[in-house]
Amino acid sequence: METAPRDPVTGPIVLGAPGCVTPLGASVEDSFSAMHAGRCGLRPQTFPGTEAPVHVGRCDESALTGSGRRAQRLLGAAVRQTMGGLSRSLRTLPRTAWILATTKGDVRALEEGRPEDAELPLFARRTGVALGLPGTPIVVSNACISGTLAVQLGAEMIRAGEADHVLVTGLDEATDFVLSGFLCLHAIASGPCRPFDDHRDGISLGEAAAAIVLTRDTSLFRHGPIATFLGGGMGNDANHISGPSRTGEGLVRAVQAALRDADLSAEAVTHVNAHGTGSVYNDGMEHVAFTRLGLGHAPVNSYKGYFGHTLGAAGLVEALVAVHALRQGLMLRSLGASSSVTLQGLDVLHEHRHTQGRTLLKTSSGFGGCNAAIVLHA
Repeated sequence: METAPRDPVTGPIVLGAPGCVTPLGASVEDSFSAMHAGRCGLRPQTFPGTEAPVHVGRCDESALTGSGRRAQRLLGAAVRQTMGGLSRSLRTLPRTAWILATTKGDVRALEEGRPEDAELPLFARRTGVALGLPGTPIVVSNACISGTLAVQLGAEMIRAGEADHVLVTGLDEATDFVLSGFLCLHAIASGPCRPFDDHRDGISLGEAAAAIVLTRDTSLFRHGPIATFLGGGMGNDANHISGPSRTGEGLVRAVQAALRDADLSAEAVTHVNAHGTGSVYNDGMEHVAFTRLGLGHAPVNSYKGYFGHTLGAAGLVEALVAVHALRQGLMLRSLGASSSVTLQGLDVLHEHRHTQGRTLLKTSSGFGGCNAAIVLHA
């Protein structure tokens, strides 16, 4: 990141110029339209050692742009969308930073027997050079909260005066290596995952890339900002290497910290886009946490029934779609959830619902007991 005099722009931290690629579309708008139509991007795939097909969400190869490794092309497609939504190039702006949120990066290199090329800092540097991104990349790799945490980190960097503009990106691929790991944990659903459904039985994996710019300078965006960052927080309950806390303690602390940072009460939240993996224990933990937090009034959904769990990219891509939906006056149904009787007190969205609310709480939870939450105003 270049050093230069501070940008004189003041005001709230805003997000703009969103870009993403998901199994349902090559942009936020395309993905949202497919989700609004009720489409599911999870497709059955045969996998060695499994009796039945495994449902996985994979991005269309035609959506990947540029050259180089597949992971670079996937991320590049999202970043180029973001660059196209800016009035000035980030390459020419001083005090600009960029963050990569990922759990695996170019994990295919590991599968191909080149573990050194799979190292996250090396992958980030190579990708930054290939895409012409400014400065030295900051890698956030904190299990499945990486994307959400990266947004919070970007905002904190601006608040602390360490940067004036931050490009936040997220990426993960659904490769055989990743899929085999979750199969070994017996965590994969028997069909497409059903977050917050009474009969949920596991997760579905997906892949995605996403990008967004955080700044105080609204003139940087060709079409204006899409949301204001209000607050963020994280909490770790260190309950188990892969199992969430039964009391939801880490998530409770993360949300409390985010609301405190935003100077809001739980009653001010009008929509919760949850982690919602579709596993028995994760969704049960979120139910406990949201009940403890007094969020029963806020409609809850998960997007993983649409395109799967996109790991380190999940928090970012899901936040972008949720904000886009709120700007359309909508909260999308939690696909796969038809009955949520056992989650008493939780207002799970079984159908799309219109809303006048614009205050979004986005939560993420991950292995090792890590949890993150951000509050955005769409």
